[in-house]
Amino acid sequence: MQFGNFEIHFLSDGLFKLDIGAMFGIVPKPLWEKERQSDARNRMQLTLTVPLIRAGSHNIILDCGIGRKWNAKQRDIYDVQEHPNLLDSLVSVGLKPADITIVIHSHLHHDHTGWNTQLNAKGEPEPTFVNARHIVQKLELESARHPNEIQRGTYLRANVEPIRAGGGWDPFDDNREIVPGITVFHTGGHTAGHSAVSINSGGQKAMFLADLFPTTTHRHLPWITAYDEYPMETLEAKRRLFRECVEHNALVLLNHDPNACAVRLQAAGEKFEAIKEC
Repeated sequence: MQFGNFEIHFLSDGLFKLDIGAMFGIVPKPLWEKERQSDARNRMQLTLTVPLIRAGSHNIILDCGIGRKWNAKQRDIYDVQEHPNLLDSLVSVGLKPADITIVIHSHLHHDHTGWNTQLNAKGEPEPTFVNARHIVQKLELESARHPNEIQRGTYLRANVEPIRAGGGWDPFDDNREIVPGITVFHTGGHTAGHSAVSINSGGQKAMFLADLFPTTTHRHLPWITAYDEYPMETLEAKRRLFRECVEHNALVLLNHDPNACAVRLQAAGEKFEAIKEC
């Protein structure tokens, strides 16, 4: 879609599943089952949408999916659907991995960093986007490099360490304008270094809130995943950012909702409704 002077494309890295109880945290089943269903193993279907922004000479992706470095047991646990994948999606818009100049990371969980690397002929992970700078918040990079016992299952060394040999990590503190009109800023909440992206062009505004707002069902402020390390931070970030989105009629880009890739939020009293745009 044309967005001011930018183009926004919604690429796909396929589908996967996570435990549905974990996706809704303390929210009881009689509430979430009105909108979402689980499979026989209590898993929820999620998509892996990767927004691509074409901004002048820059091709920018927001996160990079779950990748394809999974063994059979892992594919079974997460029910990773191999097709389509992000690299095929890039081809569909006339790009190859070397054309990506910037990867903005909301955070470094495995379902957001999978294509940072791919396996070479020796079966070793090497950078996929060889000409890209990898933008990430400093706390997030530190967590991924030194994960604790809880974090080790999702901060995967194969997605993080090889980037030193590629375009390289480019960490920031609180916020940074990446190119004119595109700013990444620290939110915390989901992880210590979780970040969001603000996109402004031609009088239009878009926001990528990543796992603060993984699906439209999470439009309810207290509906926060059990994966969030700092849920009170998530709550306050959602409250503030949802109000900002409403005030500016922002297009909110999603990456995990199978039924929508972008919505606009509307205030309904103290609650919010999500109006599907694509």
